[in-house]
Amino acid sequence: MKKFTIIKNDSVQEFTLNLDSIVTNTVVIRKKGTQMEWINGIGNEQPFHEIIEWIDDCTYRLTYDESKMELDEMKKWTNDNNGIVVSKRRIEKNCMFYNATMTTNSGETISQNGVICKE
Repeated sequence: MKKFTIIKNDSVQEFTLNLDSIVTNTVVIRKKGTQMEWINGIGNEQPFHEIIEWIDDCTYRLTYDESKMELDEMKKWTNDNNGIVVSKRRIEKNCMFYNATMTTNSGETISQNGVICKE
């Protein structure tokens, strides 16, 4: 499950997205300005290819790399709305706690808090 907050004008709405119960983990590999993500580990389906654009030392923007993969409607919509801005909140041991935010072209702000850990 992933919990999201949507802010539009003076309205705040929270919703929880129920993910497929067979999704157990995501493997992320970064190299320079790119990131690849595999659902349920490397070798299971094709990875998502993403472009990392660093804004500052603690903040970066993720967009999907359409030169390396075919984008579904959700990934196209994400790119059309300037991608996802990820801000590091804190580091504890091997884990980064972050806030991921997308501000849509219609003025909505969608955000999620999460954690990613290094093995």
